[in-house]
Amino acid sequence: MANENNTTKPYIVKNADGVEYLLPYYPATFRALLDDKDTIRDLLNSILELDTEHEIVDLSYAFEKYIDVFMPGDEPMRLDVWVATRDNRFMNIELQNREHPFFLDRMQLYNAYLTIRGKHDYNRSEQFLAMSEKEKMAHYYEVPETVSIWLCRFPILEPREIYKDTWTLYSKHDVKTGEALPLFPKNKYIIVDLVKFLKLRKGVNSREDFWLRLISRGPLEVPESEDPLLKNALARLRVSNADPELLKKMEQFMFDEMHAYDAVIAENFLKGKTEGEAKGKAEGKTEGHADAISVMQAMGLPPEQIAEAKARLDALKTK
Repeated sequence: MANENNTTKPYIVKNADGVEYLLPYYPATFRALLDDKDTIRDLLNSILELDTEHEIVDLSYAFEKYIDVFMPGDEPMRLDVWVATRDNRFMNIELQNREHPFFLDRMQLYNAYLTIRGKHDYNRSEQFLAMSEKEKMAHYYEVPETVSIWLCRFPILEPREIYKDTWTLYSKHDVKTGEALPLFPKNKYIIVDLVKFLKLRKGVNSREDFWLRLISRGPLEVPESEDPLLKNALARLRVSNADPELLKKMEQFMFDEMHAYDAVIAENFLKGKTEGEAKGKAEGKTEGHADAISVMQAMGLPPEQIAEAKARLDALKTK
């Protein structure tokens, strides 16, 4: 499908037939895309590369799942997409648009909450409650399998020539000897570098390709499909099918984002201007502008917004 992209809203694209779609890499539209049990199951089975013996058959899910452990200041922890499978595997799916200094800390923190909540729910599962009291005591410290999935719209796996990696606990000694195996394979992180994915994977040749390209680039970058699951996923992103409340949320979100990158422009322009007083006015501005663009790219702002900001910065160069 060709992308006409002549809409006035940066979170909407229009195909050659005039059909408008929401881009799914914003928080609210990401939830709209995944608001279907079979879609989540298919996405997880694809990303985790599960064979028929281990694939997810049934699951329950919740968006912005509150975890009953509080941060300092009584701030509840929320997971983007919380998934519990029928066989008591627990997962969270996070779409991360922006890199920040404590990103790895955040991953660890979310995984800790996922593990605690998974243990809580496992101990209340039919499987656990059916055990005898003696068996329950034997399984007192058992934690269920937990997987934290992070879809990152910024480079995170550089310089590796891969777009997906699994992080887990290893022995330092075993790593040195080249014989490393996971010490605790029941808990792991799946990191997906969507920037690397687009670089390394051309076209759509698998279900994983479809989902990751759809999430990272939008509905106009994937082929039309007669597969009911894929077809329904695209239908949920059609503007004509969108809940008015969702569109209202997007307006507010973009308003907030606009102010965020306006602040970045202002901050880096001033930085360039200040440094320019020492290095030369034009040189200073140019450096400040480059910093602004780099920051906005790291923030994961859409290309069209970055292009608009660049045009505004270029106009400032002449002043």
